[in-house]
Amino acid sequence: MIDRFESDVSHRLKRCAGTKIALLGIGNELRRDDSVGLAVIDGLGALIDDPSISLVKCHEVPENFTGRVKRFNPACVILIDAADFGGAPGEFRVFELNELEGIEITTHRPSLAMLGEYLQSETSAGIFVIGIQPADREFGEGLSPAVRRASTMVADALRTALNRFGAKKD
Repeated sequence: MIDRFESDVSHRLKRCAGTKIALLGIGNELRRDDSVGLAVIDGLGALIDDPSISLVKCHEVPENFTGRVKRFNPACVILIDAADFGGAPGEFRVFELNELEGIEITTHRPSLAMLGEYLQSETSAGIFVIGIQPADREFGEGLSPAVRRASTMVADALRTALNRFGAKKD
């Protein structure tokens, strides 16, 4: 699963015509697994000093960070969020914006498809979504064990893929 995921991410990064990449972690820390996008960004913290990478913890209001993304002017934007696509808890997948219809993506509004389309129109960036199947989105703090493992696996795979494209090595 991880090899296919890493390959999927690498393939999409190759399609981006540039070196700047923005990763937006989305989620609500008070709704358990909904915060998985934030955990992935935390797991990528070693890349924070790379000027070609922008790591953004958007919490449940990613629309508030569109100005920051536009100023960074990335060639690629990766949205990372909990997504109920009917998978096993902790399963993760890469989605194109047009594949998001019918998939419940976290608790925030507007939709990730709308956010992605807006950023695409403003930056011409290639945009895709990494969705991680939650186990528990009830009120409370902390990720479930399966989703915690997934957040680490996704962060590790992203770090590997990003390193191939000039991101700072750990």
